[in-house]
Amino acid sequence: MFASFGHRSYRYFWFGGFTANSARWFQYVALPAVVWDLTGSPGWVGFAGFGQFAAMAVVAPAAGVLADHYSRRRILMVSQSLMGLVAVVMALAWMQGVRSPAAYVALAAASGLAGGLNLPVWQAFVSELVPRELLLNAVTLNSAQFNSSRLVGPMLGGITVAAAGPAVAFWVSAAGVLVVLFALVRVESRRAARSSGIPSMRLIRNTVAVARYVRARRGLVVAFVAVALIGSVGLPIQILSVVFAEDVFARGPGGFGLMLTMLGAGAVAAAPVVASLGGRVSRSMIQRVALLVYGTAVLALAVAPTFVSYLVPLVVIGAAHLATASALNTAVQLQVDEERRTQVLSLYIMVLMSSNPLGQLALGQLIEFIGPRPAFGVYGAALLAGTVGLHASGWLRELDVEVGEYSPEVMPEVHPTTPSPPRREGCS
Repeated sequence: MFASFGHRSYRYFWFGGFTANSARWFQYVALPAVVWDLTGSPGWVGFAGFGQFAAMAVVAPAAGVLADHYSRRRILMVSQSLMGLVAVVMALAWMQGVRSPAAYVALAAASGLAGGLNLPVWQAFVSELVPRELLLNAVTLNSAQFNSSRLVGPMLGGITVAAAGPAVAFWVSAAGVLVVLFALVRVESRRAARSSGIPSMRLIRNTVAVARYVRARRGLVVAFVAVALIGSVGLPIQILSVVFAEDVFARGPGGFGLMLTMLGAGAVAAAPVVASLGGRVSRSMIQRVALLVYGTAVLALAVAPTFVSYLVPLVVIGAAHLATASALNTAVQLQVDEERRTQVLSLYIMVLMSSNPLGQLALGQLIEFIGPRPAFGVYGAALLAGTVGLHASGWLRELDVEVGEYSPEVMPEVHPTTPSPPRREGCS
């Protein structure tokens, strides 16, 4: 289970990442709380989320190209430093009395730009730290690292914001960067020397070519439709829960942090179950059940009468989200040719990170017009309707097709996964 920890560089990378991600959750809790405190507007909170994730979506494809030509460790050191700098600016801005919501939305976008540079490179760097035969183990442990940080970071972040204010939370986020920078200095990469030439930045042409490749394979189309559904309808529910924490239940940032922690708890609890099902249950079945549970749990959020009763569906959503992500991760990787694997995964990430900010923006505006409970009800119904449509069309069965050799790679942290092996022959 912990074979990759036998490699010193991976140990540094894992513990540095766990510390930095746990600390970054302090910022993820503080920023929506700050925007809500300044505006009392769900629309502004959704706009802040839109700014951050839209910026990530714009930068991520270029980061993937850079990662193939330059030192990934140096890129990570630059991106992590930029994220730390943004956290410092947020802390200083709050301490100096800056109370303009637009300023914090702009800083959220700046953080997203740095995160978009960091995200694909971080995932790719895992393969440089262990031998190929340990890649699946390293990928799974990396997923466990992120999900574990979701258990610790949001809860402590919420307590910190409530007790000491958002500035302290931003300082903690910046301090976490120092730990990961130290880890990156200590690791040794196994990757061979790269060309020092200027990389091709024909992103539009490359993206169009990959899109055509995906369109020609029904199983990949289904996976992309499903991840767009999750990104636009499922993920926004998690961030906009701040409205329930602040306005509906009056639990403040501490309550919001606990909500995010419950999502992490569900993901951590589901990880070993999903991993064990991967070789015995079809991916279409996992996806169908997980999406139905996901949508039903969102509807339960809309009608939860108390704060405690609201936490229970969040645990279910965390588990269902990880199950859908894992099934899609494995399905995509089993339906691509090896030479197209990284390009297809990059497009997959771009679809996810493009649909998420649009969903947050729309949900924030919907809450402004009809209120949080009806808006969450609409999103839960939309998720169930999308699931029924995929099932009725028979498209979900296309996720079970296997045409390529399994070679696990890491999905982005905004869509945490526990990669599961393909089904064994003869299993049903």
